[in-house]
Amino acid sequence: MAKTGMRSILAIAISLIILSACGSLTVQPTLEFNPQTAIPELVPPTPMPTYTPTPAPLGSPENPIVIGLIIQENVAGQAEALQSVLMQLSEGLSLSFTNMIFTNYVDLELALQRGEVDMAWLTAPEYLLASQKDLVSALLVTNHLGVTAIGVQFLGHKDADFQTFYNPATNTSEATPAQALTQLAGLRPCLTEEDSLSGYWLPLGYLSQNNISYTRPVLTYSFSASIRALYVKGICSYAVTYAHSADPRTSSEVISDLTDVIIDVPILWISPPIIPNLNLSVSKQMELTLQNRISEFLRNFSREEPGKSLLSQMLNYEVAQLEPLHDTSYQALRDILTTTDVRLADLVR
Repeated sequence: MAKTGMRSILAIAISLIILSACGSLTVQPTLEFNPQTAIPELVPPTPMPTYTPTPAPLGSPENPIVIGLIIQENVAGQAEALQSVLMQLSEGLSLSFTNMIFTNYVDLELALQRGEVDMAWLTAPEYLLASQKDLVSALLVTNHLGVTAIGVQFLGHKDADFQTFYNPATNTSEATPAQALTQLAGLRPCLTEEDSLSGYWLPLGYLSQNNISYTRPVLTYSFSASIRALYVKGICSYAVTYAHSADPRTSSEVISDLTDVIIDVPILWISPPIIPNLNLSVSKQMELTLQNRISEFLRNFSREEPGKSLLSQMLNYEVAQLEPLHDTSYQALRDILTTTDVRLADLVR
């Protein structure tokens, strides 16, 4: 009985311990989602300031002035002359210059659009295209054979009894194109080819601008051929050639065997010189003070015989000197070409 009593007492004690432990457990309240409870807003970290490097000044060794030049057929000594001109510019202005050579205008224009070229040598059609897209402005023009621009002259045959409006003493015409060219209405001209500004589009522009009709032109593919065709008669009624820089009637190709061509093929009317020669254009992003420094140096450089020779060799084009040029010098040409359906892109290579 003693053992039985002890077991009972032990069982009771164990039961009390278990009950005591269960009583110490607390029930945690259930958390309910309250949509009205504000959720703390996550604040993004304060961004760190970014560092934008300041570009090196144009003309510094890290950012040289790039001059673009189209060279389709590299004439002996042309590349060397280009490097010599760049060296003279660098030493004379204490600036860094380099060059980019292109084989066609399209690649040069793309480089201008990308800002890879700061200055470029351009013909009149090339400049009209680039300025039309606001890529460049005119800075300097080459004086070639004593003139900075050329025009056109309308020629007739002496047997056609055309009236002449040309003064050989001044190499000008006082009459307006309408007054002088109306007599050519309905006749057939001899022109060179459709990718020529002076040999095709400018003559047609003068006719169109003054409402003078013409029949389909005869294409001769050269100015001397146009003169010869007019001289022999029966091919065309009049011809148009370039003017002011020279008179193609006096070229050796013509006058050597057509000795009386000056008398038999007189000038009926000559235009003002409205096609500027090869020019040096500058990117619109270049500061005016820097443009002026380069312009002044090159003008002085071109007045000296070594500079004149280097420029001529570099451009493969006879340069008497460089002279200032403004975009307004192209306005008369633009006005005339608007009367035609010319595509300027067809006039560049």
